[in-house]
Amino acid sequence: MLVECIPRPELRAPVLELIARVQKAHAGGEFTIALADMFTSFGLSLADAEWAKLRARGDVRFTPQSESQGAFINQGPKRELPTEDGLTIIIPSSLAGDYITTPSSLTLKFDEEAALRGCKRVFVLICQDIIKIDADEHKVYIDLPGEKYDLCFVF
Repeated sequence: MLVECIPRPELRAPVLELIARVQKAHAGGEFTIALADMFTSFGLSLADAEWAKLRARGDVRFTPQSESQGAFINQGPKRELPTEDGLTIIIPSSLAGDYITTPSSLTLKFDEEAALRGCKRVFVLICQDIIKIDADEHKVYIDLPGEKYDLCFVF
C-alpha cells in the first residue's frame, strides 16, 4: 500500500454500522441495502442533486453463497456522480460483484464490466474501474489499478 491514508474519523460510525448490518443480514439469507446508504459509508461527498440520483438507483441485492461470502447486484440507469472532492464516480447500468463479510470487515469486489468507475478530469475525463472496496474497524480502502491511484480513509 503506497497511498497515504487520509484521516476521516467521521466515517468510523457509518462504516462500522454497515459492516454489522451486512454481517447480521447475511446470516438470515438474501437481503437488500440502499445504494445511497452504502455510499455514505465510503466517504464520498456529493451535492444534494447527486444524492438524489443515487437514491433513485434503489437497493443493492445481496445473495449469500457460503458462511461468509456472497454476490451483490444493483441495476438501473447509468449514473455519473461528480463528488465535491473533484472526482466523478460512474455507476454502470449493472453494478455487481462478490462480497466477503466478517464481524469486523466487509469487502466488495466488483465484476469486470459491472464495476464502479473512479474518474478525474485532467483536460479530459480519465477513468479507472474500482477493483474492490475493503472496510474494517480502522479504515476504508478503495482499490484501483495501480496503487498510486488508490484511496484510503482511516479513523
